[in-house]
Amino acid sequence: MDKTNIKVKYITRTALLLALTIIFQMLGRNIKLGPNSNFIVGPLVNACLLIATSAVGLQGGCIVSIFSPFGAIITGASMPLPFIPFIAAGNLLLVLCFYFATKNMAFKPFLKKAGPYVGILAGSVLKFIFLYVSILIFLSFYAVPSKQGETMLFIFSWPQLVTALTGGAIALVVINVLKKNKIIQTE
Repeated sequence: MDKTNIKVKYITRTALLLALTIIFQMLGRNIKLGPNSNFIVGPLVNACLLIATSAVGLQGGCIVSIFSPFGAIITGASMPLPFIPFIAAGNLLLVLCFYFATKNMAFKPFLKKAGPYVGILAGSVLKFIFLYVSILIFLSFYAVPSKQGETMLFIFSWPQLVTALTGGAIALVVINVLKKNKIIQTE
């Protein structure tokens, strides 16, 4: 495959996964999934982050991680714009842990089979801790209406761990299907 085809495949896959992420966000806001729609949309978005990392590589996963919070804003999420970098950073933590664990950068024999699970677990925990601490600090500095602040504090606490882990489970199933059907390469 020549370099042009590789670049086209890379750009296409990244764009499709970012578009899918935004579609999930839009559906979650427009189909009225109820007050707990973040438990449906969150796992789907996290799955897209991990699938992008596996299907396109670290750069593709990072692109989707950085732009997905903007998709949330565009689709009607009620969060202050200054919090977007924190969400992007939390997404990046999940993607980086997954990437380095699955690429067997260290502990090769141990991580050969356990790598994706270790990456998802470590990334989910780090994302949760980072976002929870970030929202506590953010709310102490910014004047956010109390009702919105309470909602943000809830959304960026333990549900982040649950949605990241659930998204990781979804991603593993999809990634295995994609590998089995030779849509993405196996290591």
